[in-house]
Amino acid sequence: MGRQRIEFVGRQEELAALRSHRHGRALVVLRGQAGSGRSTVLAQVCRELTSHGAVALEVSGTAERPEWDQFGVRAILNAIRERFEDLGDGAGLTDAMDTLSQLCTEAAYRSPWGRFRLLNALSIVFAKAGADGQVVLVVDDADRLSQPVPALAAVRRAGPLVLASCAVGADGELAELCELADQLVELGPLSGEELAGVLRQTAGAPVDDLLRHALRENLGPLYGNPGTLVSTMADLRRRSRLVTVHGHLCLRDPRKPIALPAGHPLLREVDACGTLGRELVLLAAAGADFGVDEIPILASATGRSQLDYGRAVDQLVLGGVLEADVAGRLTVSCPALGAAVSEHDGDVTKLHEQIATYLLGTSVRSGSGPSVLAGHIAAAGRALPSRPALVNRLRDDERLVPLADTARHAAHRYAAWRHAGEGERRRRMAADHVSLLIHSADYAQLAEFTGELAKGVAERPEELAAAAALAALHLGQPVTGAVRTAVTGHGRVPAALEFADRWFAGAPVRLDDVEPAFAPLRHWSALPTTEWRTPRRREHSLNIEHAFAMRDLVAVFESVLGPHYGSPVSGPLAVYHRVRTAYAGEDWAAALSAARELELDPCADEVARQSARLHAAEMCHWRGEDRRSAAWLAAVSEEDCVFPVLRRWVDIGRRFHAGDVTGALRAGWSSCDSGQSHDAVGSSRLLRRMAEIAVDSGELLQARRIRDEAVRRYARQRTPDTLETMLYVRGIVDADSVQAQAAERLIRGRGNRFELSLVCQAVGRTSAQPRRWLREAFEIAKGIGAARLTARVKRTMEDRGVVVSVPRGRRDQLSETQLRIIELIRLGRTNRQIALAVRISEKTVEKHLTRLFAKAGCRTRHGLATSGLGGRPESLGA
Repeated sequence: MGRQRIEFVGRQEELAALRSHRHGRALVVLRGQAGSGRSTVLAQVCRELTSHGAVALEVSGTAERPEWDQFGVRAILNAIRERFEDLGDGAGLTDAMDTLSQLCTEAAYRSPWGRFRLLNALSIVFAKAGADGQVVLVVDDADRLSQPVPALAAVRRAGPLVLASCAVGADGELAELCELADQLVELGPLSGEELAGVLRQTAGAPVDDLLRHALRENLGPLYGNPGTLVSTMADLRRRSRLVTVHGHLCLRDPRKPIALPAGHPLLREVDACGTLGRELVLLAAAGADFGVDEIPILASATGRSQLDYGRAVDQLVLGGVLEADVAGRLTVSCPALGAAVSEHDGDVTKLHEQIATYLLGTSVRSGSGPSVLAGHIAAAGRALPSRPALVNRLRDDERLVPLADTARHAAHRYAAWRHAGEGERRRRMAADHVSLLIHSADYAQLAEFTGELAKGVAERPEELAAAAALAALHLGQPVTGAVRTAVTGHGRVPAALEFADRWFAGAPVRLDDVEPAFAPLRHWSALPTTEWRTPRRREHSLNIEHAFAMRDLVAVFESVLGPHYGSPVSGPLAVYHRVRTAYAGEDWAAALSAARELELDPCADEVARQSARLHAAEMCHWRGEDRRSAAWLAAVSEEDCVFPVLRRWVDIGRRFHAGDVTGALRAGWSSCDSGQSHDAVGSSRLLRRMAEIAVDSGELLQARRIRDEAVRRYARQRTPDTLETMLYVRGIVDADSVQAQAAERLIRGRGNRFELSLVCQAVGRTSAQPRRWLREAFEIAKGIGAARLTARVKRTMEDRGVVVSVPRGRRDQLSETQLRIIELIRLGRTNRQIALAVRISEKTVEKHLTRLFAKAGCRTRHGLATSGLGGRPESLGA
């Protein structure tokens, strides 16, 4: 039985149940799924029993033995010989063992009398062995023995404690063993806390949140299975998909599926069914609502036996590979299983093409409605030759697809476009498909589709260029040469293509160029645009200008393209957007995770990467993680930094907390005087920080000079940014509560929680009623995990005589399901996707969201995602 080399984690209830029989005569059976940790738990019990003076005789049901030795007596004898020196009654035990060895023959097993004598001799051996002390027989994988019950019952009668493990779902002899047991201990999935411990030990470093989310999403119910979790991590290492970034173990290509490792028990179940099993798994994993009713169609299409397919389905369901709902729809037990089979057997589109071809070629439609045929046509994609007659069938069937299932809508629309003949109708289909891909944020498919459109005659080059540029910007890859040739064939470079070229070249781009560059999309499809500079949206324009200045295009596109724009979930643009939004919100752990993800993305914009590093350095500094902060800051050299003022903002904060007040202020003025104030975001943050440093350190002359500089900038520029900065600096330097509260209203409108905590503290310093301001500043600081900011607020509270009770963490008030829903919301999942992942109905998801909105004090998914609700502090490493 293999021993663990690392500290034992979890399973305390199960261990307690096994320990409770330590001094009694009992048969205790430990039952669990493959990989649930049966061997590990038994090994831990053996260590504990040995430490208390017991002699643990360890037997493995998988040990080599003669086939005729159905009771496993030879293996038990070998275990006794290994510990013979520790057992009592030497002479008597030796004689009993010799007798048992002589009786353990193939001939003895042939007769009832021979078996009786053999079991009686076994009982005598254990009676002698336990004469002078406690002996425990531990049989791991007892289900691998032909007939374990007679031998284990005989040993129990002799007096020793017997511990045995077996798999779930066993019948026959093992069912009898479980009935005979004095106690049956079940090994279920590990709890979230136990899993975190297993992951930490397996990783050898703090685990990045995104790696944890990816494992949970791909392994599904197997995420709670420690054997599967550990072996999957080992497989990811072998594939070079695990890499350490700034002290955390991260997943390379996190959107790429994670597959079960070779040799996993579920894959062995699939292999046992051969080609039929692999085909069934591929179809069930494809998400095309494949069900048992389609087995006759599959058999006819592939030319195989319907009966054989039926048997394979039964075997796979019993083996835990497939699951069948009440309607007969088949799904794989976890996405990682489907990914593993797909890696080995390739694309499933060939199977869909075979089924579609069969259905199209026969007049028999028994059990196959239009939806079945159209579904296979759509899933077959390019594998099925073009047939214009299929267009209407696909369009009609799309109306039956749930609105939330955008992937199937896209498959149907693409298939309809492929099968349509040239003409205006096909052009309208192309526009509809582009609109859907943008709305569903499938920019990888959008890039592929625009590439296909470019192969024909580009009748609307401006629209094609806008769609291709939008996809290119989201993927971090320039527009392809084929598309470029197609859209510039008329002798003019479309504005969207020009914008994308300048963006990828790192050349200056203007915010005013975005709307006209992508305006053709609303002419081509039905995309409306919202004029973000209208008075109705003016209150948000500063956020958009800040986002654009920091190279965050997602916020800009959300404003320009309106509700029909789908905010991306994957891709470098999406990852960087998460860095900024999570930093501005209360989820700094998510922001740091996104910054690490950006480090591993080869397509990430270098300017955005620098910004992410600087924000990561800032967050780590406030969290008290000085070494990580220094490493993030060092990754952006002063010579190559695109945001020199922003870098100085981080730098002077670190210097101040290190005790170098003079150096911090001198460095701040150096950036202010060097003409680098064109960086509006960095300049405003720098000036505010300089004011905080000057006031906190008692440098009143410096503080007044900084205040005068803020006033001059506002008088010269008259922008919302300089107004907010002037009010903030005046409020701090002049201890003016009115000015500070005016700044607070502006900052609260922008939604930056960190800056809101700072300004609430500033108001609390001078307000006649500081309690509510300091309480909010304290709660925000605690929520984002900013240890330094929390300590600073506490000092201000002490100065003002304010005592704020610290409530219990909001995470404690949430169920596991609600915590999981919040995590999926932060990953951009829809209600349908959440329902499938958590295995509840969409209506239940909606009910949970209603409660979570109330707890978070918000009304939108974005508000929930950026709130501190359910947020866990990022794990710390050495």
